[in-house]
Amino acid sequence: MGSWAGVRTRWAAMGAACAVALGAGGFGAVNAVVSSGEKSVFVPVSPIRLLDTRDSTEIANGTRRLVVEGVVTVADGSSRQVVPASASAVAVNITATSTRKNGGYGFVTVFPCVSESDAVPNASSLNFENGVDIANALNVTTSVNGSICLYVYGTADLIVDVAGYYVDHDHDDRYYTEGEMDVALVAKADTVDVTAALLSKADVTSLLAPNVPSVPVTIDSADRVGWYTSIVIGVDGNPVISYYDDTNVDLKVASCGDPTCTTATTRAIDTTGDVGWYTSIAIGVNGNPVISYTDMTNVDLKVASCGDPTCTTATTRAIDTTGRVGYSTSIAIGVNGNPVISYTDMTNSDLKVFSPWWMAGGR
Repeated sequence: MGSWAGVRTRWAAMGAACAVALGAGGFGAVNAVVSSGEKSVFVPVSPIRLLDTRDSTEIANGTRRLVVEGVVTVADGSSRQVVPASASAVAVNITATSTRKNGGYGFVTVFPCVSESDAVPNASSLNFENGVDIANALNVTTSVNGSICLYVYGTADLIVDVAGYYVDHDHDDRYYTEGEMDVALVAKADTVDVTAALLSKADVTSLLAPNVPSVPVTIDSADRVGWYTSIVIGVDGNPVISYYDDTNVDLKVASCGDPTCTTATTRAIDTTGDVGWYTSIAIGVNGNPVISYTDMTNVDLKVASCGDPTCTTATTRAIDTTGRVGYSTSIAIGVNGNPVISYTDMTNSDLKVFSPWWMAGGR
């Protein structure tokens, strides 16, 4: 075991240390022992135009949802990542042009949203007059599916330029206090070799964690179940699993009640014929699961679009019925929010791809 004197010396030095940060407001001292919790850090980017409705359709007394996180299609038609999926907010410049008020008012409200049907906050981000171009810089929180919404009262073309984004970062709670380290090391004094290096809180937590083996959890033991499984993490952070019930020849879904699935609710969501072979599951842009699978009775490719994040309800559709199709399915959500499905056409021994545009995001 390393020297306790070395540990005490290291903590005495750390207690006197301060981190100095340079930001837009100048210099500021940050105590490395006192936690202030999560803070957002601004990450600037080279400005890029994400949306220009002058190239498509102006917005009139309505809402336009705009995906800003991950790989998106920008105004020039190319696909790229401007804002990562880990962002908590986005810095944008909004310009309204070709404006016409609705009666005596005209304004734009920008807010986080999951879908265009989300309620619009009672606030305005930009007010406009008839035929007068106007712009405003905004910091907008992003939603769970990486989107913001632009609501126009009146009529206007909108131009959206991204200047940067914010990510959560714990500035100060990076190290154990001296008292926390003493307690942790006394508890593990017989097994931990304390080195002379200064360990971060994350490093020490990992070092002291007990080596507990994982134990499989049975979440459905009714009949012969669990064939052709596919798993995805839902918007609540809990797993959602699609699978085949071989006894009842049904498509089933298990929605877990926690991140390790110690509890789960199982449901049959398609019971018409012998269905649920070769399942594949994804989360749509609306936060609801979308499942592709094989209908072996009719040898068709089918899709189930769930009506909520835990799939308590679902709409099922056959989307390819030409020949013996739908084997070995795999589903993903495209940058336009629509599902894309690959599968086997056994009649022609071909690989096929289908993108049902009419069910964007699992709707």
